Amino acid sequence: MRTSLSQQIQNALMYTSTASNKLTEAQTHAVSGKRIIRPSDDVPGTNKALSLRSAINTVDQFANNITVSTPLLDATQNALQDMVNAVKLVRSKAETAAKPDVTGSEKQTTLQELDDILAQMVDIANTKHTDQYIFSGTATDTPAVQVAADGTYTYDGNSGQRSTQVLSWVSLKVNVPGNTAFNFDGSAGAGTTDLFTMVTQLKSAVKSGDVKTISAQLTNIDANLDNLLSNTAKVGSWAARMEASSGTLDDMDTRLQEMLSDTEDIDLAEAVVQLKTQENVYQAALAVTSRIMNLSLASMNS
Repeated sequence: MRTSLSQQIQNALMYTSTASNKLTEAQTHAVSGKRIIRPSDDVPGTNKALSLRSAINTVDQFANNITVSTPLLDATQNALQDMVNAVKLVRSKAETAAKPDVTGSEKQTTLQELDDILAQMVDIANTKHTDQYIFSGTATDTPAVQVAADGTYTYDGNSGQRSTQVLSWVSLKVNVPGNTAFNFDGSAGAGTTDLFTMVTQLKSAVKSGDVKTISAQLTNIDANLDNLLSNTAKVGSWAARMEASSGTLDDMDTRLQEMLSDTEDIDLAEAVVQLKTQENVYQAALAVTSRIMNLSLASMNS
């Protein structure tokens, strides 16, 4: 009798312990809101959740690339537009200077204005974003345009282009090298000069009163202006694609988060039912154990 009762006590304690563990597990699921707490809860589900989390991390990285690159494109587009405005002003001065009645103090005023515009153009060419020169290619710690000892203007950057991944299948450029934007490489076409030589030559023609040369410079100015506008439009198209990619990433992130929730999260109503069931089981186990323990004490007293 005692041996049988002892086995009953051991079994009751085992069942009570098991019921307690299951109650704790049900409480953990209900409180955390997660169906999968440990990999053993659902091995296939765990593998799927890991894959989804990896995909979400990739999407987050692409989104971060856009967050970092968008201000750079904005700064580049603004600087190019400022350069366009400066060249338009140079053209206006050239048209005025091409008139035969430009002499004396008016000529000096034009020369001073061209000097001011030229200095402004150098400042624009050496625009920085987060302490990096945006028009120096990949040599971002080097000013793009500098004045040599002989008064000529040189491009000191390189032709390198930087790009960033915005979608798994899309990589976008994020800079325009100054040798292209400012026509140091002849991008504006045969017979053209870079922007700074263009203004320098115009100044010389104005100073000497060479109306024919001044008029001829208008062709060079227009070609450089077209080149700037082309590069400005190019940067604008990159910015537009980046914005569209950001929207695509938002949609992807939403879908992936929903899939992860479907995989990991628990149904709240089901969790409450399961918790109540385990509470009842645990209470029953305690009651049975208490009854057996009372039997054991009665047996010892008899």
